[in-house]
Amino acid sequence: MKIMAGKPQWIVILINLAAMATIAVLLVFILLKWMDKYTRHGQYITVPDVSGLSIDMASQNLTGCGLRYEISEYRYNAGLAEGAVIEQIPKAGSGVKEGRIVYLTLNSGRIPTVALPDVADNSSLRAAESKLTGAGFVLTEPEYIPGEKDWVYKVIYNGDTIAAGDYIPEGATLTIVAGNGEEAVEELPDSLAEAGMDMDFFNE
Repeated sequence: MKIMAGKPQWIVILINLAAMATIAVLLVFILLKWMDKYTRHGQYITVPDVSGLSIDMASQNLTGCGLRYEISEYRYNAGLAEGAVIEQIPKAGSGVKEGRIVYLTLNSGRIPTVALPDVADNSSLRAAESKLTGAGFVLTEPEYIPGEKDWVYKVIYNGDTIAAGDYIPEGATLTIVAGNGEEAVEELPDSLAEAGMDMDFFNE
């Protein structure tokens, strides 16, 4: 085989290697350019702040700048209107790619309810206070009636006696009615009371 123009073989090998290296570099450069264009490297959308907005307004703001959204959950917030955005992920100001999903937490507008623990006729005052505050309720000062000392006889909410298992708003204010240690006096029916008065009259 004839070597190029009488050049030494090692020079030919170097030329071939240089040509292959050049082609490889060009291929890598073209590939990187294509990937950069395909992934839009360095091009980000700033996530708008939609907290406190209605879902309709939040939807317009997000889709208007090329983002999507999904409702991830509902929670209650007394300071916002029903259906308003409580929280968003990613947070406002984050840089994301076009088409990224923003997950929204909306205000349910309904105060969550909690079942009343079984404390009436079943607990001491201290145990009842622990159970009720542990369930998230707020307690007033206890009220006392004649009966076994510090034994819980009933629980009152909004002036009404409530039973174990009744659902009432989370964080509601309750009043425990407990015994004061004095013996309860049973009142006689009116008929017996009148009969007792008549007997006293004849005994005089």
